[in-house]
Amino acid sequence: MGIFDDDDGIHHPAAAGIVVGEPLSNLSIHELSERLEQLKAEIVRVRNEIEAKSSTNSSAERIFK
Repeated sequence: MGIFDDDDGIHHPAAAGIVVGEPLSNLSIHELSERLEQLKAEIVRVRNEIEAKSSTNSSAERIFK
């Protein structure tokens, strides 16, 4: 791992087992519902990270202007 890698080594259960683009026809309604909830949680997590990084970038830009 490099010094600037964003991967913190933590694997989050929200996305565990989900493969984007995999066939969904073999999943039950219950499994599809669970998958949807996991994906919604992952979207929230990603949005929060984007907000945090955007805030940091904005702060850095103000300092270096």
